Amino acid sequence: MASIADPRNRRWRQPLDQQLPATARWVATLPAEIQPLTLLQRLPRIANDLARVWHDDPELQLHLEELLNDRRGGRQGFPPEIHQELLMLREYSNRQRRSGPRT
Repeated sequence: MASIADPRNRRWRQPLDQQLPATARWVATLPAEIQPLTLLQRLPRIANDLARVWHDDPELQLHLEELLNDRRGGRQGFPPEIHQELLMLREYSNRQRRSGPRT
């Protein structure tokens, strides 16, 4: 009989691929022209991650950098509209950081 404690019987936890309520609240705090609606619809897991780190500036900057720049090589990249939303979020975050705390 297999034991639950046996690591071979454990499933890897997959990131939640649906929008969380906290993510919807975060998006609602952003100006309408910055809201990443395509990202939210097509890649909610990534939107959830961004919402989670939004107020942790070093973590946010690192996360956006990793999303926007392929360091592992050979990745396809995001569709243009999602890439543009990520760029807009980075620029908005940078402006907010220069002017004071983010909402």
